Amino acid sequence: MLTLRSLNRWQAFLIHLGLSISIAAVVIVLVVIVWYPPPYFTAMGGALLLRLIIGVDVVVGPIVTLLIFDPRKPRLAVDLAIVATVQLAALVYGTLVMFEARPAWNVFVKDRFEVTAANHVDAASLARAAEPFHRVPLTGPRLAVGHAPSDPQEALRLSLSSMAGGPDVAAQPHLFVPYAQEAPVVAHAARPLQALSRQGRANAEVVGAFLAEHGAGRDLGYVPVRARSRDFSAIVDRRSGEIVGYLPLNPW
Repeated sequence: MLTLRSLNRWQAFLIHLGLSISIAAVVIVLVVIVWYPPPYFTAMGGALLLRLIIGVDVVVGPIVTLLIFDPRKPRLAVDLAIVATVQLAALVYGTLVMFEARPAWNVFVKDRFEVTAANHVDAASLARAAEPFHRVPLTGPRLAVGHAPSDPQEALRLSLSSMAGGPDVAAQPHLFVPYAQEAPVVAHAARPLQALSRQGRANAEVVGAFLAEHGAGRDLGYVPVRARSRDFSAIVDRRSGEIVGYLPLNPW
């Protein structure tokens, strides 16, 4: 039976490392699949945040155990408990930050999509929103179409607020309508895919591969998507407005 006194520092390090990797794997699945599904993980800066979390959880914690572990220490269990507590607190904090910064909605506004993070959603607007926009999604972003307020005074206030750095239409759920209801508008706004192909050979190859897989019998275009860290392109059926997929290509 293993006890602290029966382990050497390298055994303790490996056990700590194994436990940390197991916990990190759960966090990675939660972040990459549930909260930041492709292509939002890269577009919303998830990679940097996740690297910081994993760096603390998988690297720093086990290394500290390797440095301080000595089976002859009288307070060894207390020292290890402190390390585990600090490590767990850092992991919980980092995971909470990623949860709060997760993409909530991908909103079509005027001629482009804008990805709105959960912590940028206007709380007062959320309270006024009708279903299905009265709650912030928990499992990846939902599509919506945002319209400027019909009331002139509200439109003016929103315009002034957005110019001062406040929330714009894409962060105001009470201004959203279901995507299916406005899909023809998005279809009309889609730009020819040839424009993406002309931005270089690498882009042309990516677009060509996408068309070979998804383009049979379809008239496809693209709509720019603005995101926190990296913009990308939504590929849209120009007849129905259906989003066929996304490409990691700069649309501008």
